[in-house]
Amino acid sequence: MSPSIRLEQLACMNMMYRQYSLEYFLSTAQRIGYCAATFWAGPPHFILDGAGYEDVKALRRRFAAHGIRCTSFITPALLPPNQVAIEGAEHIEDTYRYFCNGVRVAEDMGASVMSINSGYGLRTHSRDDAWKRSCEMLRRLAAFASEHGVTITMESMRAPECNLAYNLQEVQRILAEVAHPGLKAMVDTGAMNIAGETVWDWFAAFGSEIVNTHFVDAVGSAHLAWGDGRLPLDDILRCLAQYGYTGPLGLEVGGAQYESNPAAADERMFRNLLRYVG
Repeated sequence: MSPSIRLEQLACMNMMYRQYSLEYFLSTAQRIGYCAATFWAGPPHFILDGAGYEDVKALRRRFAAHGIRCTSFITPALLPPNQVAIEGAEHIEDTYRYFCNGVRVAEDMGASVMSINSGYGLRTHSRDDAWKRSCEMLRRLAAFASEHGVTITMESMRAPECNLAYNLQEVQRILAEVAHPGLKAMVDTGAMNIAGETVWDWFAAFGSEIVNTHFVDAVGSAHLAWGDGRLPLDDILRCLAQYGYTGPLGLEVGGAQYESNPAAADERMFRNLLRYVG
C-alpha cells in the first residue's frame, strides 16, 4: 500500500502566480480542489515592510470566501533590505521589525508556522560575522514569534543563493547555536536535492523537530511541480509516514516554465498527489 497524506496538508502557493491577481490564485486553488495554502506575502498579492502591512482582515476574508486555510506563511526573506544576516545597525532593526510584522500577519491568518532562512553575508566580508548576525536575528525572532503562537521554521538554501545555511549540517549548527524552542527545522526538498541529501537524512537528524516543508519535485536546483522532476515521491512519503510528519506540504514551485500558466502546473501536481491522499 502506498503511504498516504491528508488533503489539508497539500498547501498550494501563490508565489508562481506573481503575474496574476490574488483573486485568480484563490479561485484557481478552489477550483482545483485545494483547501490549504502557504501564503507568500509579497507583491503584488500583499505589501509588508518594517513600517506596516495591508489589511489582514480583508485578506483573511478573501481566503475564507474560497474555502482556503492559510496553514503556513512566508515572509520573503532573501533579497535586501530584508534578509536575516544584513549588515548595519539601522538595517538590522528595520529587518527585525519587518519579520516581526510577518509574524503578526501569520498569527492573524491562523498560520502556526512561518518559514525563514539564514540570510547571507557579503562574500567580500567576514562569514563568521554574518553567521553571528544571523543567529542573533533568528534568536530574537524566535522569542517574538513564540509570544504570538507562531513557530519560525528554517530551511536550507541553495549554495549559490547563500553562504551560510546551505545544507543540513549548517542548519543543524544554526539551530544548536540559537537554541530557542521557537525556531525549528523545515526541509526544502529542492534545496535538499542540490545538496545531495535525502529526506531520510533530514528526519534522521531532526525527527519531530521538522514541523514544516517546502515540498517540490526537483532536477538539480529547480523547484518543480510533482511529476516534472526526478525525486522518489513514494520513498519520500514513506519517510514522512515513518516519522509521523503531519505538517504542511508547501508546494513552492517556481521557474520561468510555469509563469505563463501556473494553474496548469498546479492542476497537474494536484492530480499527481491526489492518489496518495487517504
